[in-house]
Amino acid sequence: MYPYLQITSVIRATILRGKYVLGQQMPPIRTLAEMEKCNPATVQKALKILEKQGLIVSRGSKGYFVTESEKKIIELRNLHLNRLTKILFEKLYELGFSDTEIIKMFEEYVATKNK
Repeated sequence: MYPYLQITSVIRATILRGKYVLGQQMPPIRTLAEMEKCNPATVQKALKILEKQGLIVSRGSKGYFVTESEKKIIELRNLHLNRLTKILFEKLYELGFSDTEIIKMFEEYVATKNK
């Protein structure tokens, strides 16, 4: 995977987890580059992708800000969830698990997680 795509994924997950709230200013590009141990140009490329996805907005010299649209955050979280769920189920089916076994695994996981 290209480094800018990895950075895009990390920043997207951070936003979707709620570390940055709606409308909050993102750290400067140089700070993000230091945090991710990469070149500022790589972060810039990642931010442009996130901007195209509507997750962040550029305010010129003021920097990048998380979208103020809660609807957009929910939409992107659900999109991400659907992709991950599809991948998980495909892998479980490849391993030969049945629907019944998968449901049981989820039930057991939830039961142990809530203890």
